[in-house]
Amino acid sequence: MKKITKALLAITIATFGACNDWFNVTAPSEIREEDHYKSVVGFQQTLIGCYIGMTDDNLYGKSLSWHLIERMGQQFQAVSSPSAPIDYLAKDYSYKHANGVATFEGIWGKAYNVIVNANNALSYIEKDPSLLDEINYHIIKGELLAIRAYLHFDILRLYGYGNWAERASELNAKNTIPYVKTLSKEITGQLTGKETMELILADLEEASALLKEYDPITGKHDASYYAEVDIDGFFRNRTLHLNYYAVRGLQARVWLWEGSNDSKAKALAAAEEIIKMIESGGVKRDDIYTYLYMLHPDAISRSTSTLAVENLFGLNVPTLSKKIGSYIRPSYVDTDYAAMFLRPEDTNALYESNSSDVRFSQLLVQSTLSSDLGYVPLKVYQDFLTNDLYKNKVSMIRIPEIYYIAAECYTTGTARDLEKAMELLNTIRMSRGIYDELTGLSAEEIMEEIKKEYRKEFLSEGVMFYYYKRTGEKRIPHYEGEMTDEQYVLPYPAFEFQAGRVQ
Repeated sequence: MKKITKALLAITIATFGACNDWFNVTAPSEIREEDHYKSVVGFQQTLIGCYIGMTDDNLYGKSLSWHLIERMGQQFQAVSSPSAPIDYLAKDYSYKHANGVATFEGIWGKAYNVIVNANNALSYIEKDPSLLDEINYHIIKGELLAIRAYLHFDILRLYGYGNWAERASELNAKNTIPYVKTLSKEITGQLTGKETMELILADLEEASALLKEYDPITGKHDASYYAEVDIDGFFRNRTLHLNYYAVRGLQARVWLWEGSNDSKAKALAAAEEIIKMIESGGVKRDDIYTYLYMLHPDAISRSTSTLAVENLFGLNVPTLSKKIGSYIRPSYVDTDYAAMFLRPEDTNALYESNSSDVRFSQLLVQSTLSSDLGYVPLKVYQDFLTNDLYKNKVSMIRIPEIYYIAAECYTTGTARDLEKAMELLNTIRMSRGIYDELTGLSAEEIMEEIKKEYRKEFLSEGVMFYYYKRTGEKRIPHYEGEMTDEQYVLPYPAFEFQAGRVQ
């Protein structure tokens, strides 16, 4: 960051209750840091404040989940008019246009704002670990480290270069994002890609180690173990936190981005650990209000469209209905230039005219005004949802991605097993109602199926832009030009260049 000063920390005070989500909050207040961190409640409030910060429009409440990043991935019909300026600029990758600079720089600024809050709490934990009991120490510190790594990694994926597996030079170029771990007036220096990746993975390794024995989601202890310290249900709803399995999933995602054979082996090990947990019955513990399993096609409907029970990690965005109002609605018309939809021909091509695929039949809805207009995605559309498990949820890491990561590692890594890769893909396909099994495919054909699965599965989840960038795709659907660094790399904010950054 250009300059970080240690001032009074703005803390979002969260209230918790049985079955309540962590977004139920009172108004923000400012108190002295020393007083705030004298009790476990202060650390818990800061942690929840970080998650709430991640739901900001500049981050995963809008830009980096269902909206801006989806435009950049060309997931929907291209915006045809500058009447929707940021959508229009995003689909053309006009990152430096005056009408979009605030938005593209806002992502950077808000991400580092959350990182600063996480670092502040971590500094107090490291200064005096005795401020927390054993359970809170391991879980809160683990989650704060994971948040710091998650945000740095996404900023790296946006503002850094892609296709590392084919561009080893990026590992040695000293032009990556600043990895901020301390509160200081000094400017954080830039490191190489390799050094930055090592810092991300070090945070995740420590987070994983801290959470493994103490996170309720692992089932190492029964509910009574947490009863004394579970203030107002803080340890419930673990998939709304960066829990142990979410951290392992994030590690797999990071290793796959780096792309070396050694990293793919590590990504596969992490993915297989999660898959083993899922296929042994998943996490279904009522005592900690955690539900985690793969849905059957018969269980997927418009009333379950977010697929939140498949989240390894998700966020609550309490104003989601309001946020999507101008973008995602079945009653859109052609003059709604910000509307996010798929033309009928594009929908049929994407889902290969397979009406048995519930991602087509249940997770899209045709315009209520005209069948000629196209299909609207329902992942974040709220009006059909009837269960609180699904309302206001934004997916951050969902189970199918773990299967795709494992399948890719079996296809392209040193643990080559094409039959196993197809088996993993078939598991997801059958859970979506596709019972024609993939068989006898070459490695190249399997990779093509993986790409198709990503496109089908993650509509409205902010995944495809990163997939294309990681794999170095030169041509992507719905974009006529060639994809190069100009399209894939967001420019650093002007104030970072003024501070001497190199990109």
